Amino acid sequence: MTLERLDGSDSVQPQRWWRRVLPNWTMKVTRRNERASRQSQAAYLAEAQKLSQTGSFGWNVETGELFWSDETFRIFDLAPTSRPSLDVVLKRTHPDDLESVRAAIDRAVKDRKDIALEQRLVMSDGSIKHIRVVARGMTDDRGQFEFVGAVMDITDQKKAHTELERSEQRYRHLFSRMPIALRQLDASRLVVLFRKLRAEGITDLAPYFDSHPDFLRTCMDALSFQEANERAIQIFGSGADGYVGRSMVETWKERPDTFRRAMESRFRGETNFEEETKMVTWDGRVVDVLFTTARVGPINDLEISLVATIDISQRVRAQERLRQVQAEFAHAARVSMLGELTASIAHEVNQPLAAIATNAAAGLRWLNRPIPDMAEVRSTIENMVTDTRRAANIVARVHGMASRKAPERTVLSLDGVIREALLFLRHEMESRGVTILHRPHTEAALVIGDRTQLQQVIVNLAINAVQAMTQAGRDHGGIVITTAAQDATTLYCSVEDNGPGISVEHAGRLFESFFTTKESGMGMGLPICRSIVEAHGGRIDAEGLGADRGARFWFTLPISTSASSPPSGRDADA
Repeated sequence: MTLERLDGSDSVQPQRWWRRVLPNWTMKVTRRNERASRQSQAAYLAEAQKLSQTGSFGWNVETGELFWSDETFRIFDLAPTSRPSLDVVLKRTHPDDLESVRAAIDRAVKDRKDIALEQRLVMSDGSIKHIRVVARGMTDDRGQFEFVGAVMDITDQKKAHTELERSEQRYRHLFSRMPIALRQLDASRLVVLFRKLRAEGITDLAPYFDSHPDFLRTCMDALSFQEANERAIQIFGSGADGYVGRSMVETWKERPDTFRRAMESRFRGETNFEEETKMVTWDGRVVDVLFTTARVGPINDLEISLVATIDISQRVRAQERLRQVQAEFAHAARVSMLGELTASIAHEVNQPLAAIATNAAAGLRWLNRPIPDMAEVRSTIENMVTDTRRAANIVARVHGMASRKAPERTVLSLDGVIREALLFLRHEMESRGVTILHRPHTEAALVIGDRTQLQQVIVNLAINAVQAMTQAGRDHGGIVITTAAQDATTLYCSVEDNGPGISVEHAGRLFESFFTTKESGMGMGLPICRSIVEAHGGRIDAEGLGADRGARFWFTLPISTSASSPPSGRDADA
């Protein structure tokens, strides 16, 4: 084999010169690649240390030499050209940590064991930096002992941890010192139950409760008490450890309906639920409370709910007493009103009594004839029975208005109540020259209410209108009572007169207790009307339409949706 010479001559001996040139070239390329690879790795390592805020170091215990990475210099706030040493480390160390750091270094040199410590550094600008130092001891190939380790800047972690501790402490203080009963519940098992229901395609918990009545008890058992503050222990009456791990079954024994609504709220994904209810304490008492629950979410792998309860027993008793006082005022107002209507009542009773007397005299005449006309006698007696019943009904209405009997809610026609109330007012209106017109609702909507109380509202409003028109000197007063459906669920009733109207300065105070514009008024008629209407789920208000157009008082009531409860006989006949 021959090779062509590089100088252009024909051939050379096959000396295999490339065998000498190629290895040198290959070695140079390999070294260059290795150097580039090391540089790349060093760059990656430096960038990784910078991102993680972790520097590396080496410490030869025998010679005392220290070797730091660039990130370690940055952590200690030193120039990379400076010489690292233990003195530099100790100078940067916080004075309060200096003794412990020296002890750790001495112990590491003496025992030659791994190093793990946390310390604070004081920077040149006075700021404080927290670091964690870990190192492993080993013997190098020269037999010298050295530590290889890492320095981590944990300042941000410390700040975050401190803030977390402060937040935890704030929560602890709030939880333990709040004057509201707070209890923490473990809802993890309940969450699992709800997750299974959703997996089965259940989207509404209410029908599921209806078809699975035992599931409510299952939900109660799935919730357990974890912690309670001092106020909760005071209200629920148990020792500090008497509630831990208990289920909710006994607590909701009195009002499981509230618990059911709370569970339906949770299943819908609502974060809060609130209701006034009754709860059973841990020692068996029943207390009126305002119950509020907040679904906190998972904490330490547990699904947590926070329950707040405010003891409102005193408020409930005060409200009951207030209702009693209001009922007494209402009774007094009814009696006062009946006193004012004495002439009207007497007139109403006198009519059937006069008719009875007339029929009795006629009957006697028919009997005294030579040949008694028994058919006429029978007719007059029947008329007497009818008039007697009419008189008895009038007396019963007066007795009902004057009695102290408890309210009786029934399904009734508001227009029927109005017609009945107008019987009380007829003679009063006639004697004062006031005409009254009733425009009933065309569809005869029904409401659920107490007949006597609703009659009192109508009579009070009508009497107020009559007195206002009389006081203003109206010769021909007129009142229009109108009922109409405000919407599909609300019945509207207005009492409108052509009196002097309502002055601007009085408009906002009409329904205040003891406020009156009448010289002999008690100032309780309109407040009683308001309490009655609001107790029936409605609202009442007034509009002053000016001196020429009088005033309009109006109120609303919920329309009854009960088709199975017909109105009472008087309403049916009205």
